[in-house]
Amino acid sequence: QKKKMKILISGDVEGNIKAFFGKVQGVLGKSGPFDMLLCVGSFFANTAACREEWARYVDGKEQVPLATFILGPTSSEQVPFYGGLGLDGGELCPNLTCVGQRGLFTSSSGLQIAYLSGGDYSSTQSKTSALSGKFGDDDVEALLSMASGKDFLGVDIFLTSNWPLGVENYTTLPPEVEKAKGQGAEAISRLAARLRPRYHFCGKHRVFFERVPYRNHQVLQGEQRHVTRFIALAQFGNPDKKHRHIYAFSISPLTSLDRRELTQQPSAVTDFPYGDVLKAHKQQSSAMLDEQNFFFDPKSLQDGRRRKDMSQRPFQQEGPMTKRRPPQGDQPNFQDLENPPANRRPIIKPPVPRGPCWFCLGSPEVEKHLIISIGDQSYLALPKGGLIAEHVLILPIGHYGASTDVPEEVLEEMAKFKESLRRYFKSKAQSCVVFERNFKSQHLQLQVIPVPDTPTDTLRQAFIGFGETQGLEFTELPRDIPLTQVVQVGAPYFVAEFDDGPSLFVKIKGRFSLQFGREVLASPLLLNILDRVDWKACSTSKEEETQAAKAFRKTFQPFDFTNN
Repeated sequence: QKKKMKILISGDVEGNIKAFFGKVQGVLGKSGPFDMLLCVGSFFANTAACREEWARYVDGKEQVPLATFILGPTSSEQVPFYGGLGLDGGELCPNLTCVGQRGLFTSSSGLQIAYLSGGDYSSTQSKTSALSGKFGDDDVEALLSMASGKDFLGVDIFLTSNWPLGVENYTTLPPEVEKAKGQGAEAISRLAARLRPRYHFCGKHRVFFERVPYRNHQVLQGEQRHVTRFIALAQFGNPDKKHRHIYAFSISPLTSLDRRELTQQPSAVTDFPYGDVLKAHKQQSSAMLDEQNFFFDPKSLQDGRRRKDMSQRPFQQEGPMTKRRPPQGDQPNFQDLENPPANRRPIIKPPVPRGPCWFCLGSPEVEKHLIISIGDQSYLALPKGGLIAEHVLILPIGHYGASTDVPEEVLEEMAKFKESLRRYFKSKAQSCVVFERNFKSQHLQLQVIPVPDTPTDTLRQAFIGFGETQGLEFTELPRDIPLTQVVQVGAPYFVAEFDDGPSLFVKIKGRFSLQFGREVLASPLLLNILDRVDWKACSTSKEEETQAAKAFRKTFQPFDFTNN
């Protein structure tokens, strides 16, 4: 069943927050309820007035009238307004969320929205782990990888602050829009070509420009595809009424449309405008790393156990160091940018890490002497500076930031590791606590820590009680409810699981102790080892770590499901 969503889109707010939301409130009263508000361009401004207005929203003295999603900063001066958020974004105040640096999220109704934050391209952006007001090669490559596979149709909406280079081709620009000609970013053009958005919204250049829709295919060559409508919005508060700063429309998710309805062409339509841009892009960007397939020989971990070398396994998990090759030839083939040959099975590639990752199995930074067991999609390892000797991590092989990002087949295998560990610890008269902190972390880590056999209610109350001292209010989450039903993808959270009963979940807002899970378990009520809360105080030599991993591997072997 098709469900139309009513959406408001805004251009640069430029720090006029109270007046802007007053305008939005007026639109809501006049045109009825909307499902969400999306903002492109600069939401904040480095002014005293903006800081004063924003403080009232953060303190709850002013209310955001509609679920609002904004991009990250467009300049370094705006970064402080984002409250230390990482690249994955998060809630800034009630009803207002920063989507993060780049990504693709799906609304509850199935609407697919891709986004790229940052005002301009920077070659150094890939070397940072914080919002900076720029975007870089790693951001572009990550979005390109999300649009791979022969079954990828496109996205409903693409949000950027800057324009794509060449969008003015094959159309006539009004005189007032001429100043924006040639000012766009080549990387955004490549993303628009790959993502094939039905709507592409941007801001920055302080003019309104609704382009004639363009085709995402070549006439009489290949299958017909849907068109893209490009709309640039002016800044809020500009005095020229023809330069609109807010745009309202209704849309049904492309996944709910049949192919004929989706690909219906409007009466006015132009050719694809980015052909020359793609042709000029003859070499891959510097963020596309050397092509390699990393296969780890588990024989070195298994103490003589016979097991197939991973290079002989049927799965084709690509590591984060894999280069994507461009279409061959000088003529850009934008109608089939990522469609593989018919006889080749498409590879679903995990997101590309934004920099060095200590936990991607294909990364040179991973400390392989700590690995306990390797599955097809995930692996088990000891942490550095574990709280206790049998503190273990369950991690995906590919680069995923949180459980809410992980494909179902990866979660299923990680659940097998959890069950194996629970049986192992139960055989030693121990209870098991599994927790995840999706906050200022780059790679998903499920922390698994055993405690002497303890009633689940006691463990649960320890987390609730300690949370209250930190201003946290936990919610019980039934095991059959996935995290994606209670938290938006990219939003920070903490969750703790126990051997039975519901999990405890809390959405992180503002400050949060990075050692929270360790602090609870190290408390006098449970393990009573407060001197081991900080992992750095628990670090040992590589030789000691190697021996600890070997010992755990040997005792865990009878319970390891990967032996079957």
